[in-house]
Amino acid sequence: MSNIKKKTINGMVWTVAERLSLQAVHMLISIVLARLLEPSEFGLIGMLAIFTSIAQSLLDSGFGSALIQKKNATQTDATSIFYFNLFVGILLAGILSLAAPLIADFYQQPSLIALTRALSLSMIINAFGLVQLSLMNKNLQFKRHFSVSISAVVFSGMAGIVAALSGFGVWSLVIQTLSHSLIRSVLLWVFNKWRPTQHFSFSALKTMYSFGSKLLIAGLIETVFKNIYQTFIGKEYSATDLGYY
Repeated sequence: MSNIKKKTINGMVWTVAERLSLQAVHMLISIVLARLLEPSEFGLIGMLAIFTSIAQSLLDSGFGSALIQKKNATQTDATSIFYFNLFVGILLAGILSLAAPLIADFYQQPSLIALTRALSLSMIINAFGLVQLSLMNKNLQFKRHFSVSISAVVFSGMAGIVAALSGFGVWSLVIQTLSHSLIRSVLLWVFNKWRPTQHFSFSALKTMYSFGSKLLIAGLIETVFKNIYQTFIGKEYSATDLGYY
């Protein structure tokens, strides 16, 4: 059996193990948090799902997948995507922060202003790990990906549970989200030795734009349809109803 075939099979095994493990851990953490928090607190975070999910899709812009797909990707390609992601992450965080009062008015929930601005920080944090994650997948390092993913979910879940036990309420879910982004990004840098240089190139981005833009559009459409029900319920009904949903 060829080396690439062994890596492929090994990658499939670790990918399945990752998905099953993450679902099990997510379910366990959700059950614990559901016992500690009110449905309305889950509903408030659910109201923001469509905005944060769209921002996350825009953050990568499909360039991560384009980097994986490109056969002879260079250091300049990866560095250019890294700085582009970082710029977009800061831009999106700023847009979400400025739009926070409008989002709160849309749902008639003043508390969403602070929650939106806090969650917008995840855009900047996630931007640091996107290229690292793409290179890890490109090099078929699925075992490391599994370690990063499961560690981030477990420790962020524990952070959320501790915060809920301490009486932080809806902010427990914010703490869980931000700690997940932070732990994941830090571990990606620990496990992957790639580092950006100073060589940024618009030409490098242009060569990957055609492939990446198609994935971006597909991702945005999927994100909107996946979260449209939560948006409708949050607008027409109460945060508690959305929390139960």
